[in-house]
Amino acid sequence: MLAQELEKLARLHESGALTDEEFARAKDAALNQKGDPSGADNRDSASLGSAANRYVTFQIGMSIVGLIVFVLVFVLFFLPRFNSFPQP
Repeated sequence: MLAQELEKLARLHESGALTDEEFARAKDAALNQKGDPSGADNRDSASLGSAANRYVTFQIGMSIVGLIVFVLVFVLFFLPRFNSFPQP
């Protein structure tokens, strides 16, 4: 992501859309914005879309856990009691 942003700035500078000073400031801002030395983009983790995706993933996970608990309770407690009713 950082490399793409720097390439875009370089293209803008070469085309004359950015002056030398504007290019230097934008490049410094792009480099200083990234706190992770590995170059990973940390902005996505703070975005609203990413938060919504995490929430939906959490909801799906909790639904699966709830379904598993329901099936276990049904099989272990209620199903044996159905067999204990008197048969005609």
